[in-house]
Amino acid sequence: MITRSDIADICGPLLKSPAMRLALLCIIPYACVLVGLDVAAHYGDATGAALPVQFFMSQDGSFAEYLEYSLTTAAGVMMLLLWLRDRALVYLTSAILFAWMTLDNWVEIHEQLGFIIGAMLPAESWLPVHPNHLAETLVFLVVGGAWALGILAAILKADKRAAIYGMLISLFVAGAAVFGVAVDLGTSWGDHGPMALNLFAFIEDEGEFAMILMVFALCVGIYDVETRRSKAKANDGHRVQFLQA
Repeated sequence: MITRSDIADICGPLLKSPAMRLALLCIIPYACVLVGLDVAAHYGDATGAALPVQFFMSQDGSFAEYLEYSLTTAAGVMMLLLWLRDRALVYLTSAILFAWMTLDNWVEIHEQLGFIIGAMLPAESWLPVHPNHLAETLVFLVVGGAWALGILAAILKADKRAAIYGMLISLFVAGAAVFGVAVDLGTSWGDHGPMALNLFAFIEDEGEFAMILMVFALCVGIYDVETRRSKAKANDGHRVQFLQA
């Protein structure tokens, strides 16, 4: 059973990880610039002053999109490397999730499936949301449910360290889902004026962006801490062998 002391012992080194601090130090200034550009783009859209689409955080080919691709890809690679070394299913499940996030963000799988499935749904005039948006939410629920079952099974089989890492990753992924799914559905629900629509879109994009930044930093910390522990164990093993010889 995982206790509070276990959580404190495992999370403490993560917060002190030099690699995680360096990653945040490098990324946060650029992220703040992207948020500022997104604010300007939404304000311009609401007031009729068009700005380059690359300023919008949610637009394909925008500056923020490319950063998100990089972060989720890097997080997936780090989790895959940890799985190859430690064989903890928590890492493999997380790596698969980050691969899906990168691919979905890049080629818009959920949006394409939303239009396909939405075209099969009956058009109900009383619903304040288009069928494709409901279908997108359904796709997210199916994918998210499958991943949740996978990560839960992996956590139950993992040791305390990997289990706590899995729960922390799940926490930020759930936060991203709240903004990317729930807030997105709220944005599409009913008719909104330009100002309200841009406000909802800003909350959705920035909230999801912040969760991705945090889960990437968490993965950097996990990779750093576990790599140091692995090297320390290897050095201890070599020292014991030397003394026995």
